[in-house]
Amino acid sequence: MMLQNRQSDMAATLTHFKWSENARILSRFGLLTVAVGAFRAVLTLNEVSDDLTRFASMTVVILAGCVYFARRGTQVRERLFISYALVIPYMLIEVPALGYAWWSGRTTIFHTPPYTLGTPIEIHFYGHLIGGLTWEPLVVFLMITLGSTLLRIVPNQQ
Repeated sequence: MMLQNRQSDMAATLTHFKWSENARILSRFGLLTVAVGAFRAVLTLNEVSDDLTRFASMTVVILAGCVYFARRGTQVRERLFISYALVIPYMLIEVPALGYAWWSGRTTIFHTPPYTLGTPIEIHFYGHLIGGLTWEPLVVFLMITLGSTLLRIVPNQQ
């Protein structure tokens, strides 16, 4: 009985340690996403060309997060949380920026032809608002899961 308690305490400690480490890393990815998005907004509001502004990419930060957490070998439940945690900071920038473009009628990097698929600003705005809570985290989850699976299947080449 004592051995069982000790093993479960040990498992809980390891899980908590791994989770707290993941939370620290997640917060860094979140802060970086917001910083890059804010920088992108400042560039576009100061009328820096879209050709230059597009290099301030929140998507690249999210993809880096996907690669990082795929390599960490996280569990399915953790991946679901991580997926939302990677997308929410993006949404904190994207939705207000699209709202500003819609409200002001001003063209910004957040609503230009390469990113809109030909949709009007209203559909683009609501698409991100709804997508950020539904399919966007699902896509991030699938990318992390696919990466994690491939890393387990493909033999380590050293």
